[in-house]
Amino acid sequence: MRQTGDGAGILEARIKDNQLYILHSEKNLPPELLDSQTATLHQLHRALLTSPSPLPNTTLALSITDHPMGASVAYSRPAYALPNANHPPITRAFLMPHFSFWAWPSPLIGSMARAAAAVEAIEAGMGFAEKDPRVVWRGTVGYRAKLREELVRVAGGRAWADVEGMEGGGMAVEGFCRYKYVIYTEGVTYSGRLQFLQMCRSVLIAPPFAWLQHTTHLVRPVFAVDLGVGGRVPVEDGGVKEAWPTRYAPEEANAVFVSSDWSDLEATIRWLEEHPEVAEGIATRQRELFVGGGYFSPAAETCYWRALIRGWSSVVTEAPLAGDEQQAVGKETRWEEFALGNRIV
Repeated sequence: MRQTGDGAGILEARIKDNQLYILHSEKNLPPELLDSQTATLHQLHRALLTSPSPLPNTTLALSITDHPMGASVAYSRPAYALPNANHPPITRAFLMPHFSFWAWPSPLIGSMARAAAAVEAIEAGMGFAEKDPRVVWRGTVGYRAKLREELVRVAGGRAWADVEGMEGGGMAVEGFCRYKYVIYTEGVTYSGRLQFLQMCRSVLIAPPFAWLQHTTHLVRPVFAVDLGVGGRVPVEDGGVKEAWPTRYAPEEANAVFVSSDWSDLEATIRWLEEHPEVAEGIATRQRELFVGGGYFSPAAETCYWRALIRGWSSVVTEAPLAGDEQQAVGKETRWEEFALGNRIV
């Protein structure tokens, strides 16, 4: 393996004797990528520091951008999203927890612990039946513009929806949990908001996910067409069917998949309102699994990282380096030093 210099957003790190070293980091990263890199390295270091047994020595290529690159550890990988000229097929991406599992430096989010505590306070004081019966969404319309613009066109200003772009005002992540129905939209690739919505005892509504994150396999969707509300969710299309092969009954589901043109969104909300026990069951199963099951806890995150390191180290191979590359790789900086200035010394 040798990723250094293959593109912005690739970070190379080494685990040696259960210590973390930084081999390569892109210079002059924009603030959002620097935050992503720092939070991810904090996660990795915590997993090493608290490991009850030594982890294997290995070298990791970490992709800290939204798009995974080459053979790397990344935040997401395609489920059925088609590659294009700028982004060839990704077949060897290992999934790591999103950087926000440490923290997201936004006044609307903050640390994972802060968000979880704020959601808990709302859920403890509000039953499902007491929640706002509208479907809610906030987001930047320019990302995945067609999908999001169509959502705003279909649902914006409607009595059954609280849908608007971020230009109209953001919302703290815990605020979404005050609504019965929450919409998840992917952006350029995935959206880092997913896990915060899944903390809610609310019904998650989305088109079929085209990008997978490290806990996406736990989603059990019922398709809106199976509720008898029409729509054009391509459940038999090759990509969607391969990514989401199981058709769950409403009584089993923890999410609802609708059409990407949102043509069945209003009918889906109406059906759920007419079947409140089913809607509450979907919402409850989501929160009980992801929060009650501990999947969003620091313990689960560190355990996942350790399994990821073991799996990666069992298959990775390091290509021989030329002399000048060997000299460059000779520089490695302990994480504790790198964290002070985000530079290799």
